[in-house]
Parts: sequence; C-alpha cells; structure tokens
Amino acid sequence: MQMSIRETIRDYVEDYQTGMKWSKKLVQLKFNQIFRHRIKERNSIISKLSSWKEKKSMFHRVKPEQHLEEIGATRCIKLIHHKSFTHLLNTTLLKPISPLKSKIVDGIKVYNSPDFYAEKGDHSMLIRINLYGYSSMDEINQNAALISLGTEKKTIVQYSWKNGKWFIHKTNVSEKENKSVHQLIRLDEKEMERILKLVGAKNNLEQVPFADSSRTCMHCSIRFLCPAKDGLEQAKGEQMALMC
Repeated sequence: MQMSIRETIRDYVEDYQTGMKWSKKLVQLKFNQIFRHRIKERNSIISKLSSWKEKKSMFHRVKPEQHLEEIGATRCIKLIHHKSFTHLLNTTLLKPISPLKSKIVDGIKVYNSPDFYAEKGDHSMLIRINLYGYSSMDEINQNAALISLGTEKKTIVQYSWKNGKWFIHKTNVSEKENKSVHQLIRLDEKEMERILKLVGAKNNLEQVPFADSSRTCMHCSIRFLCPAKDGLEQAKGEQMALMC
C-alpha cells in the first residue's frame, strides 16, 4: 500500500503540472489500479517460490482488500489537499524522482531517493513522503540527513503520516548530522562485509543471525516477505529461489 500511495502521488503531480486536475473519484480509481497491480506482482513472486513444509507459512497469495484501497486513497486525497502540498504545487516546479535512483556516497552506491525535487528560482528542496510517523525530532533530523546524502545543501521537506493526518517537517541538515550519517554508512559497509564473509562463496546462511521476532523489523518495506520470521530453513530456501 505504501508503494502505491507514492506512485499515485507522483502521477497526480505530473498531471497537475500539465493542467490536469484529478477529482477525488479519479484519485480513488488510480490508487486502486496501482494497488491491485502491486498485489498481482507480489502474488507472482509468491507463486515462484518453493512450497514450504511448514503448515503456517506466511508465503501465500492475497487479494486486494476494499478497506485497504479506501485507506490508501484517503491518505492520497488528504495529502494532495494539504495546504502546504498545494502551495508547493502552485509555486514550485516539482520533478518526481525514481525510487530506484542511486547515489555514490563515500564510494558506496546508496538508494535514498526523495520523492520529488522542488525548484523555485535559486531555491530548491527535496521532498519525501513518509508513510510512518516519527517518535522524536532526532529521528526526523536523521532521516533528513539520509535524504540529503550526495546533494548540495538543500531544505528537506518531509510529509509524515501519523494519527490520521499528515504532518510537515522542514529541515536544514547540519554539518554534525551530515558527518553522523556518513559514519553510519561506513559502519554499515563494514557490517555487510562481515556478513558476506560469513555467507561465503556458497551462500551458506547458517552463520548469519536473523531476527527472532516479527517485531524486530516493523519498519521494513518488504517485511511481509521476510524469511526471518519463519526460520532459517525458509530463509535458505528463499535465498536459493532468488539465485535462480
């Protein structure tokens, strides 16, 4: 649903800037179309995975649920009618950024694309749509620093969904936060190299620790497919499926 919301907003912005304004009904139809396509893609991936022996396997195909379609469309409508977002649409040039766009930071390819690049004269901003609310200002600032990686100093605008409404946070990343994020990337690189050595050339996952609880990775965008929830054997099976 989260990916479908982002894609719907991108399509809306592109049409809006060419003079085509969507009705609420069209937003609903567009979201439903994208959401159902995403579900179809997910089911296609599931059908290619091996059948697990466990009785309570999480790998099963699903159908689009009407209440989820209504929730997703409502969030889209609330965002595009948000005063701040409407102001951006009417006063800046918004350019959608592909979620697959990468940047080279400290010699490492990083995927941290914002959703839009907003330009007004000499001033520019990066805009990110966050489908999860934040618990603290530190978390907001850290996320802004991650979004700003690989760019010159820009204002980071984050729209965050929390408690049934969109909140807006504008952040100018400090030098301290910038250095902290670069350090985080270097630590991640070291950890990934360590895990890679444990896996080895034969992709043996026996030495790699996985989350022992579904609560461990609550904010992962692909947690519904995470093999860690169902044990190491399923993880190894999925790894083999991805290698094929």
